[in-house]
Amino acid sequence: MTASAAQPIVVGVDGSAESLDAVRWAARAARRRGAPLEIVYALDFSALLAGGVVPPPEEMKDVLRVRGHRYLRTAAELASAQGVPDAATRLDPDRAAQALVDASGAAALLVAGSSGKGRLTGLLAGSVASAVSAHARCDTVIVRGDTWDEAEQAKQPILAGIDGGEASGRVLATALDEAAARHAPLVVLHAWADDPPPHEAGHPEHHESVAGAGHRLLTDRLAGHDTGDVEIDRVVVRTHPRRELIERSGAAQLVVLGDRGRGGFPGLLLGSTGQALLHNAACPVYLVRTS
Repeated sequence: MTASAAQPIVVGVDGSAESLDAVRWAARAARRRGAPLEIVYALDFSALLAGGVVPPPEEMKDVLRVRGHRYLRTAAELASAQGVPDAATRLDPDRAAQALVDASGAAALLVAGSSGKGRLTGLLAGSVASAVSAHARCDTVIVRGDTWDEAEQAKQPILAGIDGGEASGRVLATALDEAAARHAPLVVLHAWADDPPPHEAGHPEHHESVAGAGHRLLTDRLAGHDTGDVEIDRVVVRTHPRRELIERSGAAQLVVLGDRGRGGFPGLLLGSTGQALLHNAACPVYLVRTS
């Protein structure tokens, strides 16, 4: 793998089933990479401010600390069961999203569950996942789906979404690394039309020429990488990228794509395709930091 062994994989936990799924996924990734694992629980003391300004009593903080240590112990035991017996654990006084974003600055990979408890904050489920995906300073994985760790899923492919932009090289490199480490096939997908113009329906030669250009694009992008023994299937389709990736995620063990598409605005922190996959994919989503 490309990650340095000195950089940890960081995973957030809040006691929810989704966050414990994230711990299992992160521990397995750490084992494959030979990387350290750090488990973070956010105390979120700011949510307890009376009137938004008066700090909570120390007794209340102590209750949260005890709960946090309990969640961290459970998570560490779970990581040990996945083959990572020496995971580091840490309580952070900040909000969950901010704690994880801060930790991402020194991380090789940030992992979070698709939704969490939300505790006293009233946040919508999945808001932490959306926030860390948009603001993390390293690659991010959001663990989604109920079958990703079943034995038969190990035979499913890694699915990489390629739009032809400059970031495609990083997306391909990451997807190839993941496929090689898992001894899994790789499906490289290029959806070449977000909104197919209706007048093209009577011109099949145009469809063929654009589809041919898509295949050449994938061939050119792959030519710059050592594909090793990875079995690669190149797929070019005329459809909405979001719809195609979501549909194919049901038969994949991981979807890999860039955090922004080539059409993204400079100030856009997470592309529309990434947003759609975070909420609808049937398997974990790996967002490669390209911005």
